[in-house]
Amino acid sequence: MNSSQLFLPVVNHPAAPSFTATAQNKKTRRLLEKVDWGIGQEVCIPQLLKSLTLRRVWNAAQILASFLLSAITKKNIVWGVPPILTIEPTNICNLRCPLCVTGNGSLERANGRMDFATYKRLIDELADRAIYVVLFHQGEPYLNREFNEFVAHAKQRGLYVTTSSNAHYFDPQTAEATVKSGLDTIIISVDGATQESYSHYRVGGSLEKVLAGARNLAAAKKNLQSKTPYIYLQFIVMKHNEHELAAMEKLAETLGVDRFLRKTVQVETFEEAQEWLPAAESFRRYHLTHETFDVKSGGQGACPRPWLTTLVNWDGSVVPCCFDKNGRHLTGDMRAAKNFAAVWESKKYADFRQTLLADRPAIEMCRNCNQGIGLFI
Repeated sequence: MNSSQLFLPVVNHPAAPSFTATAQNKKTRRLLEKVDWGIGQEVCIPQLLKSLTLRRVWNAAQILASFLLSAITKKNIVWGVPPILTIEPTNICNLRCPLCVTGNGSLERANGRMDFATYKRLIDELADRAIYVVLFHQGEPYLNREFNEFVAHAKQRGLYVTTSSNAHYFDPQTAEATVKSGLDTIIISVDGATQESYSHYRVGGSLEKVLAGARNLAAAKKNLQSKTPYIYLQFIVMKHNEHELAAMEKLAETLGVDRFLRKTVQVETFEEAQEWLPAAESFRRYHLTHETFDVKSGGQGACPRPWLTTLVNWDGSVVPCCFDKNGRHLTGDMRAAKNFAAVWESKKYADFRQTLLADRPAIEMCRNCNQGIGLFI
């Protein structure tokens, strides 16, 4: 899953010490990581707090209250706009990851890159009430050449901005531009401590290039005397690489990143579960038997995502959740709509929320969702 977990469980302390801290601080960090603080591990709280205004906090309170009332009454009630915006700069990628719809060729949407005009229109309409912008979905964000301009515009409007990258494009110039854009946090995906292990999943990728990109980004931060972007190294734990966890922690320490994330892998079929899920039960987000698999603690009850978040694909089409990778639950189109409000308040959006409230398991993608529980280890 590529998107927003700002208000979801399983977390890290917002001020967890970096890998350059003392041994005692490292021990403290490990203890704090086990505490449920109610927000995602990939969020930097000090940076997030800088984006809060009275109007943004009031909007978040309104939308949360409307979700809670909807969950109680089983009726679609919406006050305010989503505090979290997930925006797809592009769905094109340079890698061929087997469990990614872009990488494995199962993506049903056309390929393309979002234009700046569409992006600016969305940001400008919602910037006074939204808080958090997630600039990735499917694809490698930096394959959109205007990506740093996307970030800079959102930062000019005072929003918290994060992204996730496979880090193949961070030459010194791009790294410097990234730091200057004002990006708050970046997740760099490194799923192997060796080239063989890394490329087993990140097909077509170069571990050497990724590590060089991470170093370039860290160097650019130092040269520009910038604390941002906070760099989070993410390791998806799978069957072929679970034995490398200690080596990855050491690698993260060597690189001097700000945080090391251990993430569970998402699968769609029983065959994928057999091939990719790690042997250790604690490293899975699923229960796995010899005959089937199912999500732990998921797929039931009301889900806050269609209230707290929205997802705008590169072409302006809007879906309610980042689990809708193929755009099967379209709720509107920014290219055709008068504004985002027209999409957010549309009958299609209302019908989706109502179905979710009445019978969440009837929505196929919801049956593979655990609302953020168990995404990180």
